[in-house]
Amino acid sequence: MSKSSHIFSIFVTLAVCVAGAVLFISFPVTGADRVYLDIDSPTAKKIPVAVPELKNLGGDAALGKEAAAQLARDLDFTGYFRLIDPKGFLGREQGDEVDYKGWSLTGADLLVKGTYRTDGAQVAWEFRLYDLLQGKMILGRGYRVAANDYKVAVHRFADEILYLFTGEHGPFQTQLAFISTVDGHKEIFVSDFDGSNARRLTRHQSITLTPRWSPRGNEIAYTSYKDGGPALYILKFPALQTQRISNRPGVNITPAWHPDGESLALAVNHKGNSQIIQVNRSGTLLNTLTQSWGIDVSPAWSPDGRQLAFVSNRSGNPQIYILDVATRQVRRLTFQGSYNTGPVWSPKGNWIAYAGRVGGQFQIFTIAPGGGEAQQLTQQGNNESPDFSPDGSMIVFSSNRHGKAALYVMNANGANQRRITFLPGEQTSPSWGPR
Repeated sequence: MSKSSHIFSIFVTLAVCVAGAVLFISFPVTGADRVYLDIDSPTAKKIPVAVPELKNLGGDAALGKEAAAQLARDLDFTGYFRLIDPKGFLGREQGDEVDYKGWSLTGADLLVKGTYRTDGAQVAWEFRLYDLLQGKMILGRGYRVAANDYKVAVHRFADEILYLFTGEHGPFQTQLAFISTVDGHKEIFVSDFDGSNARRLTRHQSITLTPRWSPRGNEIAYTSYKDGGPALYILKFPALQTQRISNRPGVNITPAWHPDGESLALAVNHKGNSQIIQVNRSGTLLNTLTQSWGIDVSPAWSPDGRQLAFVSNRSGNPQIYILDVATRQVRRLTFQGSYNTGPVWSPKGNWIAYAGRVGGQFQIFTIAPGGGEAQQLTQQGNNESPDFSPDGSMIVFSSNRHGKAALYVMNANGANQRRITFLPGEQTSPSWGPR
């Protein structure tokens, strides 16, 4: 996402399609409505939106309230919207009519309304987004999902709202992988995009490090000491089968998937130091990517696979460098600070986020891949292991600002920082899965 102020202009379009097991349908929208949202400015005004309880046309009475609450949480999570309490609405509505003036008096500019009806083992949902200033509906969708999957319908509509305003679908149907010490051991957990629904994937009862989602989201690469020294493994979904792919002498650490999902970069021992190599999915050596007298670790591929960011102490202190894979030319990227680590590219390739030490603590920074001044995004506590959301609008990271390390998210410009995990132990090394 560009740090300069870009304003997206999106036309509402109509479509009828089937995606997976969920049917979703557009409702007619009058005219070609342009919707604008400045999503890059840290001081941009949030759009006030009201999300009242959805209307029950036949089914579980609690679902309407639960779905509205989840949709409100989704919109609030983006940092682009300000929630308006629907209880402030004092008007009266009959049938499908919308009291635009009455809802405007609550302070809302947008209104989400919806209905649901149980049909056997499924529930039919309808959602509509209204522009209260223009006095018309600007988005409508219908979904049919399993009775216990209301969040699927809610997340899909939240994605459509975000697409309408930014031109990018949101993170609402993605997952996070991370390390947690719930039982004292470092194990891999996954959760929904907002830290909810956390569940444990590994039970190695050992040290497990740096989980990284594959580009297709069906595997996680990680390092574990479960068989002795640090080896590289792949965890495969949905069976959760584990395959060891690199057990070279010394270390096998900091894996990074190539964008094509067919190979990985990792750091291994080389003559007393470490270098970065590229292996295929079976662990066979494809390329030796870096060679120097220093320690090279923490590789991160650019989205097009043509460049590799990594950390090296070849200049004395750990700094971030960028390798041109074709020419093998290496250039130093960071010059600000004495210790910079953990680089990760934004999905569009226009930013690199990393952790840099400031006054004895690590903070999250972003910098353009071409160099220039780095922007410090965090201030409190130790903040490490940044990773971008699939649309590049958010960054997840680990922070101990309130005691033990937990996961936090923020907008890519540093705004709206908030904690999302509240599990026992510590949560570190987050990886944001693909859409």
